[in-house]
Amino acid sequence: MTSTGVLTGEERHGAALAALGSSPATLRRFLDGYTPVAAWEAIAAGRHRADPDRRYRHKATSDTLDAVAALCARTDIAVRVLGCPGYPGALAADHQAPAVLFVRGDVDVLEGRPRVALVGTRAATPYGLGVAAELGRDLASAGVVVVSGLARGIDAAAHAGVLGAEAGAPPVGVVGTSLDTPAQGARATLHAAVAARGALLSEVPPGGPSARWWFAVRNRVMAALAHVVVVVECHHRGGSLHTVDAAEQRGVTVAAVPGSVRSPASAGSNRLIADGAVLVRDAQDVLTAIELAIASDSGIAPPGRRGAHGRRVAGAAARPALSAVARRVRRAIDHDPATLESIVKRCGLAIGEVSLALEQLAEAGLAVGVLGWWSRPR
Repeated sequence: MTSTGVLTGEERHGAALAALGSSPATLRRFLDGYTPVAAWEAIAAGRHRADPDRRYRHKATSDTLDAVAALCARTDIAVRVLGCPGYPGALAADHQAPAVLFVRGDVDVLEGRPRVALVGTRAATPYGLGVAAELGRDLASAGVVVVSGLARGIDAAAHAGVLGAEAGAPPVGVVGTSLDTPAQGARATLHAAVAARGALLSEVPPGGPSARWWFAVRNRVMAALAHVVVVVECHHRGGSLHTVDAAEQRGVTVAAVPGSVRSPASAGSNRLIADGAVLVRDAQDVLTAIELAIASDSGIAPPGRRGAHGRRVAGAAARPALSAVARRVRRAIDHDPATLESIVKRCGLAIGEVSLALEQLAEAGLAVGVLGWWSRPR
């Protein structure tokens, strides 16, 4: 587990800036062009360009600095500031990266590994809970970091599956409350286990108030961390769709588990598949999507797979990186053959673009064309 120790000056001031109560976007503006120390001093002096009305000046006191640092030390919470040493590289390049992260555990587990966000409804069915746990276990066993929100339902089941794996990649939880907010019962046990084996992340400073909007905001962090986002179960207007929106804005592959057409809990996930999301039957489908997503990133170790007798085997050989158009076209084809014209309609792209993309997919072994009909390989 990461040792918090004594905060550096940058970490101390970064934590205090987060405790001023601004929005994540304003906090990023506080640090735009400033070190945390310089930003704090400018706010305290009433001359920071991101605080023209001096709204935060009265909060920027030495008492705030001392109180937040003491609370971090007392609750074993580390601080990572964007642009400073220790901030996770997996998140740093995102255009909405949190300016300040609060961490329990070892945030370095994010580096050099493939990452999948497993998300879904809190009101999950037994089917959804079982699939989420199985995916979590099998993906972790294949060396994939499973990122989730630790909410009850699908999120908790996914991480329970990760923790049930005999060996594998550690879990990462992104929560919408402060890390010192007490969890109850089984959730407390789950939080502690995730922190012990992996990491818990939050943008909310210790002692900070909980607010419902934090849960929607934190979804962008899960999407930014993930190479693939998998929706296990989601209602028609489920909160998981915030994560899907954030993923699509970032060009992150979206996948979904199909469910019964009679189950409201699968209405949203089934709709995603109908709209072109990658269909997920088991962990192998997710691993294939990951391999595509990381094909051009030599800094990420490919995931392992399990052979017919359950043995780990090496990840698939690296394929040439697919273009954004090819990735979009691949989402529009499935195991049922379709004509070029049908695929063009599904994608909303020009026929020439789709044709070239299909050829690229065929060369990569990701599409099969027979007599003008195209499908995924079986």
